[in-house]
Amino acid sequence: MARHADIPEVGTLSGLKVAFQAISVAGPFFGTLCADQGGDVIWIEQAAGPGMDRNNPDGINTVAQDRRNMRSLLLDIPSPEGKKVFLNLVKDLDIFVEASKAGQYAKWGLTDAVLWEANPKLIIVHMSGFGQYGDPDYVRRASYDPIAQAFGGLMYVNSKPDQPMTQIAPVIGDFLVALMAYGSALGAYMKAQKTGIGESIDISQYEAIIRCMNASALKDWNNPKGHILRFEPGFPNNHTAGYNSYLCKDGKNVMMLLINTAVMRKAFPVLGLEYGTEELPEKHVYKDWEPHGIILEEAVKKFCSEHTAQEVEDALSPLGVPCICALTFDQMLEHPHYKAREPDAFAVTKIGSPPAEQT
Repeated sequence: MARHADIPEVGTLSGLKVAFQAISVAGPFFGTLCADQGGDVIWIEQAAGPGMDRNNPDGINTVAQDRRNMRSLLLDIPSPEGKKVFLNLVKDLDIFVEASKAGQYAKWGLTDAVLWEANPKLIIVHMSGFGQYGDPDYVRRASYDPIAQAFGGLMYVNSKPDQPMTQIAPVIGDFLVALMAYGSALGAYMKAQKTGIGESIDISQYEAIIRCMNASALKDWNNPKGHILRFEPGFPNNHTAGYNSYLCKDGKNVMMLLINTAVMRKAFPVLGLEYGTEELPEKHVYKDWEPHGIILEEAVKKFCSEHTAQEVEDALSPLGVPCICALTFDQMLEHPHYKAREPDAFAVTKIGSPPAEQT
């Protein structure tokens, strides 16, 4: 394993010491987020366990991109010698993240209290499918992204009535729980610098999905107003007219959002409509079951059917209307904006000033 002294002093998290123990997506993504900003990150892998890229018989390295900028350590943590090495490592860490079923580390004799004996300021993050407490029948269950999507309702809102529920790919629940963990861990680290006291953070996959799906989905389901606010399978936009993907003349799709008065004033003339009339009164949104919402939906569908997706985008987007072609992967790779943003870097956050010609 490379030495800490060999790590260059760059990035907003330079000097931060992080270790995580996980097999697949969520843990490595957390580590990548820290490492991309200059943190000293160690990926602890179980020496006797599976590795997503180490033991892949097909030779498909699914997590190779997440290994960049970090160090790796094979360690049998539950073994007597492994515990000694692990606790010695913990003494020098700022953040430790583990992704396993609830209670796994306690079962090994490595409770939060034991880790804090080694390092009182340590930030401990537990990522799991169902959380560290709750119904005992669920807390200890194994979970992967599709399980969390099913339990968290994401498959439900992504599906149409009378059809099998469908998960959203790829592994969005893993990425969401990692992002939640990333923000929570850094916040706790900042506090620990003032108090000298560590924190233990409990983050579950399914709850991260619910929060990012829009937590009002559950609240609105039982709203006494019923259909007006109700989210239903296949309609995550809450039946808002002019807020959908639309099939165009060339067989491609555009996504548009006609959701406020300023946008509608700009879009309606292009669609052959007049805003602010008895037929189409001034409103923030139209519902697609209401008479004026039906008129708007039909006008949008007609306009799209008579134009290519690019023509629809070119007609509406320059006016300030949220409207864009829905891209396939091959189109994304050739798109000028993707190329200008350096897609090979796969970095979400870009630090520093924009290019001189854009300032």
